[in-house]
Amino acid sequence: MPNKEIQYIDARSFQRPLAELAETIALKVQREAVKTVKPGFLAIDVYVMIRHVLKTYELFFYINADERRQNDSAWHVGFSVAALPLVRCMIDSLYNITMLLDDPANAYKFRASGYRQSLEAIAKDEARYGGDPTMDAYIASRREFIGQSMRADGTTIDEVSEATLWPTMSAYLRTKEGVPLTPHQSFLKELTYGFWQEYSGIAHSTFQGLMRTATFYSPRDVPHEKRDEFDEAVDAMISMHLKRVVGVLLCVLTEVQAHFRFEGARINQRLHRAWDAVIAAAEIRELYDLRYKKLMEDRGLNRETPDA
Repeated sequence: MPNKEIQYIDARSFQRPLAELAETIALKVQREAVKTVKPGFLAIDVYVMIRHVLKTYELFFYINADERRQNDSAWHVGFSVAALPLVRCMIDSLYNITMLLDDPANAYKFRASGYRQSLEAIAKDEARYGGDPTMDAYIASRREFIGQSMRADGTTIDEVSEATLWPTMSAYLRTKEGVPLTPHQSFLKELTYGFWQEYSGIAHSTFQGLMRTATFYSPRDVPHEKRDEFDEAVDAMISMHLKRVVGVLLCVLTEVQAHFRFEGARINQRLHRAWDAVIAAAEIRELYDLRYKKLMEDRGLNRETPDA
């Protein structure tokens, strides 16, 4: 049965304005932060991850648009459910962004780890497929691309070879017994509790993940007398996950603006307006109360003070 307490929010009040705000902040990072932050590639990586989160947000609204669901005969509710692991990817981008902004030194670790794992993967491919002219050329082009990027960053092969691997969010949240969590870890720990943890199960096709999604993959198996109930469950499921997608994008944008405090374009006011538009959703209210209300206050992101 669908959750009768789920609240529905009119997406027309925030869908496009929030996407436009994300575009504004992304461009601010690309054009302004990249000139001031050290190392400069920190801003580039944050820019790309904002784009990733934004495009995932847009994909969810594209797949689940009322017009598409009602008028496209090829639409299937399974598409909506198959995309749900991407919410976990959005949360990972939020984690990576907050790690980079928390300590700029992490920018070097982030890239060095990536270079190391990429070169190790190339070496494995070379050991397995080396000698084939097509594969040799492909491997050489991959290695040259990575080498060019490393040189542009000022990163040496020795630094990459000795780099520690970038911790996944799960690894980052595992601490030794008796060691207290940092405020950053505490926030992420709270974020991964409860319903947010569902996305890990869904992404890895665990039994508890499949229990949440199985019926939506095979609607033809639903008995005729249960069709109305199933249709209500579809609407409730889509509404719930869309709100969570909105919440993660809002978290990302607020983190970035709280760090850089870009001027112009009424960014602060637009952030407050976006939170106001969706704050009635319990999932988003929880995020706001957990971190973002205080973060905006502490960083001076005021709704009353014009920033343009």
